[in-house]
Amino acid sequence: MNQCSVNHVFLTGKKQIGKSTFLKKVLAVYPKCPAGFYTVRTNAFLETSYSVHLFSAKLPEKQRIPTEENLLFLCGNPAYDPIERFNRLGCAALFHSDAPSLMIMDELNEGKALDFQRAVFSALDGSVPILGVLQKTEAPFLTKIRHHPQVHVFEITEENRNDEELVRHCRKILKI
Repeated sequence: MNQCSVNHVFLTGKKQIGKSTFLKKVLAVYPKCPAGFYTVRTNAFLETSYSVHLFSAKLPEKQRIPTEENLLFLCGNPAYDPIERFNRLGCAALFHSDAPSLMIMDELNEGKALDFQRAVFSALDGSVPILGVLQKTEAPFLTKIRHHPQVHVFEITEENRNDEELVRHCRKILKI
């Protein structure tokens, strides 16, 4: 494990409570382009059902267009196995060639993609601060992240999702 004093912030909370919106508020003053990834649930790819796609955090939001190439999984389709896609897309987003000063992980779930999990833990042990989102569910992968010694977890609720003091506190932890 890296012995430097890098700290990471992970947000958790109920679905649709505003975790990703809160993450964007924390990032609002960050002048650079972070590394990492965003996941997006949408019905724009298949109009008949929802799908989840993974986009590089370096890609501007307007260019995050759901395609077969960035598809992680189809919601409600148990026959669809996303492990290979998580390993390929997730690892590619986490293994970067430049030296970022911040990494985004929006959002981590209980997935079973072991290569991707190893990449996440490698990043947690690294020297780049991470701002991420954890699904609020009990799973060994997520529990291990929550208990990582450099991770600070904040539950986002209706009461604190617009709390500017909490936004500033997260920025202070991340040194942004």
